[in-house]
Formats: sequence, C-alpha cells, structure tokens
Amino acid sequence: MINLILSLIIGAASWVATSFIFGSIPAGILPFFIFTIAALILLNRRTAKSVQAITSRMTQMMQSLPTLPSENARKNLMDKAIEVAKEGYAYKNYQFFLAQQLNSQIGQLYYIQKRFKEAEPYLKDSFMRPGTPRAMYACLLFRQKNKDAMVAEFEKAVKFDTRTPLLWNLYAWCLNELKDRDAAIKVLKRGLDNNPGDKTTLDNLDLIKNSGKVKMRSYNEQWYQFWLEEPPQQKIMVSPFSKRAMFHK
Repeated sequence: MINLILSLIIGAASWVATSFIFGSIPAGILPFFIFTIAALILLNRRTAKSVQAITSRMTQMMQSLPTLPSENARKNLMDKAIEVAKEGYAYKNYQFFLAQQLNSQIGQLYYIQKRFKEAEPYLKDSFMRPGTPRAMYACLLFRQKNKDAMVAEFEKAVKFDTRTPLLWNLYAWCLNELKDRDAAIKVLKRGLDNNPGDKTTLDNLDLIKNSGKVKMRSYNEQWYQFWLEEPPQQKIMVSPFSKRAMFHK
C-alpha cells in the first residue's frame, strides 16, 4: 500500500532520471525495477521494525502472566496487551496484510478469555497462517450451529496450515458433534494424507469408525484453548505469541 506507492514513485523517478541522462526512455526500465524493489524491501523492513517493537512490548507483558496472583489481575494485563497490539494499526496502510496479522493476535487474546463476542470480528478478518485464529472463528460458528460457515472456515484453516494435525482433528471433532460422522472420517483421512503416520489422527480415525467418537484430550492445552471442553480443574490462558499455553489453578 503506502510502502508500495512510495516504492513506485522512487522507481519512476529513477526511470525519468535515467531516461534523461541517456536520452532514451527504454534505458530507464531496468533502473525502475531495481529501485522499486530495493525501496520496497527497505520500507517494509522499516515498518516491520516498528511493528516488532510493539510486539516485543506485548510479549513481555504476556510473559509476566504466570506471576500474577489473581484472575482479575491477569485479565487487566491482557486488556493492556490488547491495547498495545492495537497500536500496530497505525502502520496498517503501509504493508499488506498487517491489519489481518494484528487481528489474529487480538482475536486470540479475546477468545482465550472466553470473550467470544469481542473476539469474533477480529478472528473473522484474521490472517490465514497460522490456522489457529481461523479455527477459533470456526469454533464460534460451531457454537452457533452454523455448519456451512463453520466448514468454510475450517477449510481455510487447513488449506493454509496443512501440516498441523490438531486442526484436522479439531475439524473432525466439530463435524462429529454436529452428527456428520461420514464427513468427519473424510476430514481425518485428509489429515493423514497431509500428515502421514500422525498417531492422534490414526487413533481418532480408528476410534470414530468403531465408537463414533473423536478424542482431543491428548492435545492437552492446545485443545482446551478452543474452549469446546473445560480443562479439568484449571483455567487456561494461551499466548498467541507462543506455541504453549499457560495454565493457572
């Protein structure tokens, strides 16, 4: 967007200057591409550095969550982390998909607090990779019994994140809960095609064929972050900036 426009202006200026120096319009074509690409790389790096500074502040805040003594204190800190994340929107017009990436982070922070209504608009317009934010939005649609929309969202999640078995099993679990066992079996088979030999997927495929169930507890906190089952005697908080979840009794 803005970075691309600025890069094109710089490239065009180089074209005009080169054409004037050599007295030939075609002579400016190569410099145009070189200067445009170089400028775009440098401008994107500058934007990324600014956003990274915001993300670092947010990550530092999230790392202190386990040390807080109460649920209310943790909620307040997560709200502050969300406000920090929103500072990144100041750069949303400079780089493609930056707003969607911020939406992914903010949506996950709301979702893991069970603030589903607040999470929904962010997750709906989240980035495609990793697939967890799209899967969380699909889970919201599952709660609403909107099967067709749920399937569409899960398809987006697994399309762009095929190598994450959790997403395939989560997709199958939701379909099975909506009484579509055959579709769940097909999803698990597709999951195996993309992740050959994955034990959980193999176990669930065998289980659903014999007992009509899909079990997710082997994924532990990665499963409970979707809030489709309550974690046993614990409250879950998952940082979207790490692969692990944080539990608090």
